[in-house]
Amino acid sequence: MLVGLGIIFAPSKKDMDTTLLAGSIFFLGHWVLTFIFLKSEYYTLLKKKLREDLRPIQEGIRFDFHCASEDSKEGRLQEALDKLQEIGDLVDSDEVKIRQVIVLTKAAIRDDVELDLEKLIPTRYDKHFVIYALEVLKFNRAQVRKSCIAYFLHFRRNIEMDFGVGPLIAMADTSLRMKLYIHEFAGFIEEFLEFLPKERFIRLCTILDKNPNLEWGRLKGTAVYLIEKEYRHDPDFQAFFQKERAASHA
Repeated sequence: MLVGLGIIFAPSKKDMDTTLLAGSIFFLGHWVLTFIFLKSEYYTLLKKKLREDLRPIQEGIRFDFHCASEDSKEGRLQEALDKLQEIGDLVDSDEVKIRQVIVLTKAAIRDDVELDLEKLIPTRYDKHFVIYALEVLKFNRAQVRKSCIAYFLHFRRNIEMDFGVGPLIAMADTSLRMKLYIHEFAGFIEEFLEFLPKERFIRLCTILDKNPNLEWGRLKGTAVYLIEKEYRHDPDFQAFFQKERAASHA
């Protein structure tokens, strides 16, 4: 209203423009500040409400978790999973994640199941998660991403004690899915290089050979050595690392 009156009673066009500019700046500043403070007020009131209702919320979550456990024991796996997923959206807990993994392991895993494996990775070592991740790997390799590979690498000693080296070989194989993973987990892959199937080893050699300027650590040298040792006369490997192999013969 003040801006409108200022424009109406402005003695000159210059004063009118000045009033309009000042009013526009004021309106924009008022809108931005209002937006910021309303958002802040929303979160402040939400936190206050959560503090007031924290005990009932905790009791409700514990009750739902108990119901999910009962559903799982009685074979109502989908109902149990639905409850656990809702709890998981609110609570970032290893206990909830592992319980979801146990229920999912009991259910039939299909390649069309769109469950984010990354959300189920616990912070501690757990056999149930290792078993489930390996099952997911059989049906949907794309779900096994960087965090999952890093989990197997971090707890490799525990996994070797419980399952042997098979799961680690499977994860090293899965790391070949992307060049970024190969570069990041080069040392891990190099340890299990000789156990990789031939077609996967060919894929690795193709990527290494096409990216000579990247630093691969000892992975490239080990690949050259393995070709000379196991695939020296195999025509599928003749095009790889010709300079490096010639230098090794010299």
